[in-house]
Amino acid sequence: MAGPGWADDDPVDAARIGGNCQALLTELAAAASQRALPTLADASQWHRRIYDGCAVPAASYLGNFRGDPAHPDLADYEVGVGALLPDGLPQKVGIWAADVPAALAGFIAGVHAALDVLDAAIPAGSRPATVDQLHEVVALIAEVHGEWVRIHPFANGNGRTARVWAAFLALRYGLPVFVTLKPRPDDVAYARAAMRSMGRPPDFNGDHSEAVAVFAHLLTLSLLP
Repeated sequence: MAGPGWADDDPVDAARIGGNCQALLTELAAAASQRALPTLADASQWHRRIYDGCAVPAASYLGNFRGDPAHPDLADYEVGVGALLPDGLPQKVGIWAADVPAALAGFIAGVHAALDVLDAAIPAGSRPATVDQLHEVVALIAEVHGEWVRIHPFANGNGRTARVWAAFLALRYGLPVFVTLKPRPDDVAYARAAMRSMGRPPDFNGDHSEAVAVFAHLLTLSLLP
């Protein structure tokens, strides 16, 4: 049985979450040149760091994924965003909790495969050297962000941890953090693209193509003087 709902942060924690996010970004920037392969354990730790010292409905929600049988509160925890539609489900729905572990295994395998290719083409400490390389990096960032949002593995904080993934990848390839963690980008196109990355049953298919264009635009804005 799912545990208590966690749809929003406690407003009193806003400043703490902002500080936690900034500290996490500082650490990611310092370690970026080492080019370590990210793991799901890293993502769990990012989630814990973001909410360190904050009030949450259940301690088991911090850093643990939906569908994990080791945490009964999360074993059947379903999530969605937007208004309820006639079928009783929200406008967009994270994949069923029971499917999250397998989806995350596929997610991290795909990330590693993509990084193997880009790491070989872009030396550590360097930025993309061509327009094609830059497009490949931005597309990967958008797709990783989109897949994390589509899966929605946590009870809450999925968008924020998706943006940590975006920051991690941008820093890995010498780019600025062009998608802010908190607050989220004040951009209608970003919000719309994130929603399009999510799906609904029965197939839960998301569309990340709009996110690629939006992320390219946000990167351009971050590079302007």
